[in-house]
Amino acid sequence: VSFFYLLLKWQRFIFILIALEFMMMGLFYYFSMSVSEMMFFYFMCIGVISSVLGLMMMIISAKFYGSDMCVF
Repeated sequence: VSFFYLLLKWQRFIFILIALEFMMMGLFYYFSMSVSEMMFFYFMCIGVISSVLGLMMMIISAKFYGSDMCVF
């Protein structure tokens, strides 16, 4: 689902972030059943950090460059 969302909506940055979040949710589901607790915790920390950095990039680019095709 997230790959098709990314394929069809790649023009806007916020849709790219949403598609990446769907990918992360799918990987959370996959890793919760197949790896150990420590690896799942490590992946969860990396996922949260990448999500926060993506939101910061979107806000900073909208603040400094204005019309970057973001939808608020």
